[in-house]
Amino acid sequence: MSQNVIIGVDTGNRCIKTVNHVFIAGLVEYMLKPPISSEILEYNGKYYTLTNKRISYLENKTENEDYFMLTLFGISKEILTRKIPTDETIEITLAVGLPPAHIGRLQDDFINYFKRPFVNYKYNGMNFTININNVRLFPQGYAAIIPQYEEIRKLNKAYIIDIGGYTTDVILLNKGMPDLSFCESFPYGVIELYNNIQRKVKNEYGRTPDESQIDYVIETGDEIYQDMSKRINEEAAAYVDDLLRKLNEYGVDLVLSHGIFVGGGALRLKEYIKRSPYVAKKIFIPSINANAEGYEYLATNIE
Repeated sequence: MSQNVIIGVDTGNRCIKTVNHVFIAGLVEYMLKPPISSEILEYNGKYYTLTNKRISYLENKTENEDYFMLTLFGISKEILTRKIPTDETIEITLAVGLPPAHIGRLQDDFINYFKRPFVNYKYNGMNFTININNVRLFPQGYAAIIPQYEEIRKLNKAYIIDIGGYTTDVILLNKGMPDLSFCESFPYGVIELYNNIQRKVKNEYGRTPDESQIDYVIETGDEIYQDMSKRINEEAAAYVDDLLRKLNEYGVDLVLSHGIFVGGGALRLKEYIKRSPYVAKKIFIPSINANAEGYEYLATNIE
C-alpha cells in the first residue's frame, strides 16, 4: 500500500483549486459515456465531465454529490501531476476549508461528507482506488496567508479579505493571530458582480456575456462588442467601491489597518482595489491556489 498523500482542495463556489490546478466548479453528469470530452470521470456507473458553467450556489456543499465529484477531479489531477503510482490504493489525507464564520455550524457535515473509504473510479480511462482516511478542516482565508505568515505577523492590525464566488469573508488579525471578535462572512462575492453585469449589459446591448468573457474583459481590457467592455469595467469598479464601502460601514477600516486580499476575486479585481479610497495599506496574496497550499502546510505541520 502506498504512503499517505496530503492533498489540499479549496472547494470554492466558483472555482476548485488545488496546489497545481484551478478549474471552474462546473459539472455535467451522464448515464452514458459522452462521445467528446477532454476529461471523463466514471464513478458508480455514471460519467462526469467538467464545464465552464458553474453549478448553482450551495452554502452547505454536502447537500448533494456535486462537490465530492469536483473534489475527485481535483484529487485525480494532483495524483497525476505529482506522478503518484495508481497501480495500488492511494491513502489520502484530504485538507479542506470553510469560511471561519461557518466552521462551527458545518464542520462535522463537511468532514463526514469527504471521509470515504476505498473509492473506486476511472479518470480518463485510468483506474484509481483512493482511501480518504483522514479529513483535516482549516479556516479558509487564514490558510491563504500561511506562505507569507512571517511578514504578516509583524503587522499590528490587519484584516484578511477573501473575495470568493458567493461570499466575502473577513478575519481580523492582531499581530498575525486571528481575533474572533470580528470574523464575518458577507454575501458580496463576485457572482453578484457577474449577475449585475449580465443583467445590465443584456438590457443595454441585447446580448449577455458569460462569466469567462467578463473575466477576460476585466483581466485584459479588450473590447468584445461595441463599447460593452467599458460598461463591464464601470460595473466592476462600482462593485469594488460598494463592497469596500459596506465593509467600512461594518467597522472594517482598511485605511488605518492593513488589508490582506486573498482569493481569485481579489486577484481579478486587484487594479480596482488599488485605486479605491477605502484602502490605504494593501497586501495581495499572489497565488489563486493559496488556500489549498495553506491547507496542505497546516495538515503537514499541525497535529
